[in-house]
Amino acid sequence: MIAVVLVLGFLLLLVALQAPLISLLGTLASLLSTAAAFGVARLVFQEGIGADFFGFESQGFLDAWAPVFFFAMIFAIAMDYTVFLLVSAKEHYEHSGDPKDAMVGSLAHSGRVIFAAGAVMVAVFFTFALSGPLPPKEMGIVLGVAVLLDAFLVRLVLLPVMLRLTSKAAWWSPAWLRKVLPTITFSHG
Repeated sequence: MIAVVLVLGFLLLLVALQAPLISLLGTLASLLSTAAAFGVARLVFQEGIGADFFGFESQGFLDAWAPVFFFAMIFAIAMDYTVFLLVSAKEHYEHSGDPKDAMVGSLAHSGRVIFAAGAVMVAVFFTFALSGPLPPKEMGIVLGVAVLLDAFLVRLVLLPVMLRLTSKAAWWSPAWLRKVLPTITFSHG
């Protein structure tokens, strides 16, 4: 399931952005927040760190449904933020041809939306962490941590840095791939 989700996420970005490198980097960056959230889930729900604070007794394991559910949810949320940011960057790059302008413009244009949406989702997910039953606590803590890390660290810091470091290579695409992919443009000018 993980491989299918990763491949579909990469293909979605590839079709939308027409650029293999940034599509790959955007897909792989989504794994960072997922891995961190699973690490927190292990610490809290298996090791019991913070269990008293959240008001539960550790079972010593994570429920069987949780990893698949959390991976799908975290990856879907991360891809939303990735699409917001990178489509905006692509639009700025198509307009100016300058990778630095694309990175700065995308943060200026979509950064506030990503920040606001992330803040709302973190608040909502962490309210689930205050509930009584254990499954909503798991969902609230794991998804809250994932969105917190993904929206604020991965999407608003790491991905723009990747765009800046890869410069024009981020937007390069081989001629044969441009012939295969549908023509999609985001520029309004």
